[in-house]
Order: sequence, then structure tokens, then C-alpha cells
Amino acid sequence: MKHTKHTSFIPMTPDVRPKQRLNEVVGLPDKPDDLNVLIEWKDPIKSKHYPKGTPRKLTFVCSVEWAWSPMNNRIANYYINPKPWGWAFWDNFVNDHDVPWTWWWNFMAYSGKTEADERTIAAHMLMASWKDEAEHECLDHYHWINNTGCLSVEDVQAIAREVWG
Repeated sequence: MKHTKHTSFIPMTPDVRPKQRLNEVVGLPDKPDDLNVLIEWKDPIKSKHYPKGTPRKLTFVCSVEWAWSPMNNRIANYYINPKPWGWAFWDNFVNDHDVPWTWWWNFMAYSGKTEADERTIAAHMLMASWKDEAEHECLDHYHWINNTGCLSVEDVQAIAREVWG
């Protein structure tokens, strides 16, 4: 994890979150044969390719929030970024365990080069990350979507259906 001065947008009222009530049910783009998503903690990237410093050339994927209780929550802001060797998948989150609070980058997953577009790459990297966290960390379904990027509310909901049924 890397400390950063970057701050992802966190909506503070329901009216600034994207509408999530009645949405069209969409499917996910097919996973291309050349897109092999690897979870960093299970398949560590070669040290020469490990990202150094804060990621650049970011594409915002989405932000979701879990609110289990007033003292126990999680806000995840997901990003992808191209690398010379492929793609990196990141979570930008607030470390609120220390004072002052700081923003951190967590390198979560990666893939080699692919011909796929950013939406397809983001969808399959997010799905692989959530499936891994659901299996190994008992992560449950998020409570709401805070913000959308290259994935729409409908896309995020389709991924959640694949992960949590």
C-alpha cells in the first residue's frame, strides 16, 4: 500500500450518489481469452513490474460502500491503470485508523496486455477481486454504489450478481 495526497470523491448525502433503485438489468462483456486477471496477494507480480509510487494515468472504475455499523464501514474507490506490461487494478481508500486520516493506494490485481477495452478490463478485474475477497475474507455484498466511472450502476450490479448471487 502506498500513501497518496489524492482524494477520491466520497458523496456525503444520498442525493449525490447515482440512482440505484430501478435500473436495467444488463449482462457483462464476455471475458476475452487474452485477459488473465491475477490477484496480487495470491500471484505476486514480478518485482521488476511491481508498481513504484502512486499510480498515474488512472481510469476511475467505481466507488462502493459497506456500512455495517456507525463504527465499522468500508469505502472502496477502484481504478485501473495501463502499464507497459499490462493493467493494474487499485483501491484508493482512507486510512481512518491513524490520525490524521490519510489516503492510501492498495494494489489489488493485475493482468498482462489485452486487446479488450477499459470497461471490459475493469469489469473482470473488479469481479475477480470481489470473488477473491468474498472467498478469502468473507466480504459480503456492498450496501450502495457511491460513484460511477467507466462502469455504470447497472454494470456494478451485474458484477455483484455474479459474485454474491
